[in-house]
Amino acid sequence: MKTYLYRIRFVMAVIVVTVLPIIITGIVLVKSAEQALLAEKKQKLIAITQQLDFALSKDFDTIVVEAGLEKAEKEHKLQALNEKMQPLTDRIALAHPGIGVGYYSAALDSIVTYGPSNEMSLYIGQSIRETHPGRSVMQTRQTDVVIGEQVRGNIMNAMVPLIRNDQVIGYAWANELMATIDIQLAGMRQSIYAILGIGCMIAAAASGLLVHRFEVILSEIKSGLKRLSQDLSFRLRKMDGEPGEITGAINNLASDLQASRSRTETIMNSMDSGVLALDQSGHLIAWNETAIHMIGFTSSRAKGMHYTEVFTESEALLHILLDTLQNGQAIRDAMWRHQHPDRGVLWLKVSSSIWKNTTEEVLGAIVLLEDRTQWRRMESRLAQAERLAVIGEWATSIAHEVRNPLTAIKAFAQIIEEEWPKDHGSREYTGIIVEEVERLNRFTDELLLFSRPNEESNVPVRVQEVIQHTLKLMEHAEGFNGVNVQLVYNEDIPAVMSSPELLKQVFLNILHNALQAKPMEGRIQIDIKNINNDVHVQITNEGPPIAEENLLAIFEPFFTTKQTGTGLGLAISQRIVQVYGGHIFAQNTPEGVCFTVVLPIRAKGGL
Repeated sequence: MKTYLYRIRFVMAVIVVTVLPIIITGIVLVKSAEQALLAEKKQKLIAITQQLDFALSKDFDTIVVEAGLEKAEKEHKLQALNEKMQPLTDRIALAHPGIGVGYYSAALDSIVTYGPSNEMSLYIGQSIRETHPGRSVMQTRQTDVVIGEQVRGNIMNAMVPLIRNDQVIGYAWANELMATIDIQLAGMRQSIYAILGIGCMIAAAASGLLVHRFEVILSEIKSGLKRLSQDLSFRLRKMDGEPGEITGAINNLASDLQASRSRTETIMNSMDSGVLALDQSGHLIAWNETAIHMIGFTSSRAKGMHYTEVFTESEALLHILLDTLQNGQAIRDAMWRHQHPDRGVLWLKVSSSIWKNTTEEVLGAIVLLEDRTQWRRMESRLAQAERLAVIGEWATSIAHEVRNPLTAIKAFAQIIEEEWPKDHGSREYTGIIVEEVERLNRFTDELLLFSRPNEESNVPVRVQEVIQHTLKLMEHAEGFNGVNVQLVYNEDIPAVMSSPELLKQVFLNILHNALQAKPMEGRIQIDIKNINNDVHVQITNEGPPIAEENLLAIFEPFFTTKQTGTGLGLAISQRIVQVYGGHIFAQNTPEGVCFTVVLPIRAKGGL
């Protein structure tokens, strides 16, 4: 509605601006034409009176004397003068239709002649009023033109004094009825008004077309600007004239903005840190690709949304943004444990600052995100390696201290068993003693393997071959039948420097765990990849996820969630791989649990 009213006001304003000057010009033109016509009439009447003055070759007294009537009555004198001068006034009146001409005698104080005589003869012999302008003309001896009621009626009357021998003998006049002049003025006005009307209509039509054209151009520019606000690659079409200069300037500005935004986006997307920009009300307005990768939100859905709607499950980040936006408090190096929808738990370092423009006006907040997950994992692995080394030293001492007594116990038990008859009831107990001693020996062997995994030889090993041998060993394991094992690798996977037997032990331990965790008729996926000069062996099973707090703890010695087992299998595997400069980590995936064994193509230490 406002736009409609604006258009009406705009159209009316344009019409007024174009038509009003025409109307004012027309009014001025009518007034000027009227004045010009009246002035032309005056000049014409004055010229006729001058003609009358020039045509009177003799004065009135001479004409009377020549007629022998110098002593006659006034009527006879007037009659003689009229007979003498009537042909002259009739001839002049005939030459100028509508004009009344005549002479007035000061001596006789009467109208001598008045042409055309067929219309004006009744006025002959009349005297003019004392207030008649003719008397002023005779007194002042000045030509004058007067409009008003006089002898003939409402007329324009031009009067010239008749001066002979320096004596005013009367005056001559030429007049025209104002009704006739008004008719001429009315005709002139009608013509001018018609021209003005046509001009106004043309001006209004032209203004309407101009306004329509202007509205079309403005509408196109407006829609173009609206589209440019969403897509800086859009360009307005080229136009002629000044609109073309405007659209050209807009296109140039859009190109500059696009180039500037492209540079900014390139810089932002080249950063390893994630960047979020929020306006003062807390709505997300900008971010880089790194932030999307770190947080895992959908960019098309998040734009313009309030941060409380985007990060509903991230209480720590909500507190940081709240402190920054509402309290103006910048946050430095806060740690945020973020549950990524696809990548699991990530540790992000969060810093926030107040976003201000050049005039120090607060525009919102800027948030920087740094992925510290690998650093956190490396820190955890380093601490774990230190713990494993200490435990390894302790395990070596325990294994040596336990192994010698176990050997003696086993030997004495076997001697006692040999001395008893085969049907002796106690032989059952000596058998139990020997079995338990052998179990303890196996345990001490695991402790020694955990403490000294680097005693094996170090040779180039193709990991895919070790995996294949390990799978053959697993064929006889309980529950392996019916398992769908998929091994995926490229033939160009480089060899690693390690012990085949120890690596086989690593994969046996992981596969045993996968076998125990998988459901019946489950699937185990093994992928071997070359990533950043490291061989990655990813073993994924379809079992239930591991609790997030246990993803690192499962590699600790003696940690287990099973009813049976020593809890040394994964710890020994981690210890072996660490000796070769690698590491093992576990993560939950949509398919299940994935154990990744990372082995450097060139040994980083240990062997």
